[in-house]
Amino acid sequence: MPSDAGYLAVSRQALVGAVAGLPLGDEELDDLKLVLSEICANAIVHAYGGRPDGCIDVTFRRSERELEVTVADAGPGFPEGRVPDTFGAGLTLLDRLCARHTIEPRRSQGGAAVTFAHSVTR
Repeated sequence: MPSDAGYLAVSRQALVGAVAGLPLGDEELDDLKLVLSEICANAIVHAYGGRPDGCIDVTFRRSERELEVTVADAGPGFPEGRVPDTFGAGLTLLDRLCARHTIEPRRSQGGAAVTFAHSVTR
């Protein structure tokens, strides 16, 4: 998706489509939409400085037990190639609301990537 805040709603709608048929409550879905919005907004601000000409890749993977979402950009990556010691709102939400997550602060192909997962129980 373009690095334009106007597309955050599109990413949330894509998430709704990705979880269709999974047993998620409204609160769980709202939490996932919030995390996705924050991570994408971080990419818009930090990877592209708010410029709308960048690209953010959002990938959804699902199984019977888990939904996994990866948000990747082609910006400069995290400063010094490492995750900061103190988190902003997006990374704090990620830490609190997701079953697991990984952060690639500087990928070999450029940019950064954040992957988060939510466990699904039937």
